[in-house]
Amino acid sequence: IPDPNYEYVKEVPVDDEGVEIGYDPVFGVSHPIDTRTILNPPDSYVIDESTRDDRLVPQDFPEGDPEIEMNAEITKFRKSLKQVETYTDPYLKMEVPRHMAKWHGYPEQLSFPKKDYFNNRFTKEEDRTDFDKLGPAKARVVAVQMARAKNNEWLPKGTSEEYHRRKTAIYKEKGVITGSTLKGDANPEIVAKIQPALDILGDVVELLSIEVDTVFRFKYHGLMKNKRGMEAWAGVLIRNCDVDCTGVVFETGYRKRDPWYDGGSHWYGPY
Repeated sequence: IPDPNYEYVKEVPVDDEGVEIGYDPVFGVSHPIDTRTILNPPDSYVIDESTRDDRLVPQDFPEGDPEIEMNAEITKFRKSLKQVETYTDPYLKMEVPRHMAKWHGYPEQLSFPKKDYFNNRFTKEEDRTDFDKLGPAKARVVAVQMARAKNNEWLPKGTSEEYHRRKTAIYKEKGVITGSTLKGDANPEIVAKIQPALDILGDVVELLSIEVDTVFRFKYHGLMKNKRGMEAWAGVLIRNCDVDCTGVVFETGYRKRDPWYDGGSHWYGPY
């Protein structure tokens, strides 16, 4: 925190091209003389005008000597130059200022900056979220959830439906549903035959369709790290039911991670 009793360097020295001396595009500023450098450092308490006691200071000249006035003018002129007093740092091998304001770090940010929450035209006053009552941590979590959602108070009505229509249009145009969680056709006779396998798999999977009577599509609800192993095991269970199986596909939609286990966000969203 700057002391108002002292004067500080107002501008950091620059080179002939106007670039701050010591600036590096990777590491940033590095010049030791910055806005914390003091231009008029205090004198020793023995000779400082506010703390000196003439009875304790030995007099170099007798009272009334003109040399005293001349020395005072020289001292005043020297201080008026406001030169930065430096010394050579033995480790940095460069000139560093001797007097600087003590650095206490940046002030702690206790809350997020105030924002205008009335800058959207879609939310009614009675429906808007009051972030001021949530606190910084909870407000950030809610803001992330709302930003990731496809239909929230920041978007006009119908945005979510239009988003999903665009996402699923390709499947209807090409007639292929692989890669989505859309349900297709499944032969009831084959479904009845593989029922023992479905009972073992339980709620971990949900049968979506059976393609060409040998490829089985499931919606997978388990952990992503077990997906490949579960696919192979499901194929073994289906073949044990005396059903021809050339492939098992576990569909997971847009889910790519296990946030509860790998440090990701714990909020998936309804889509």
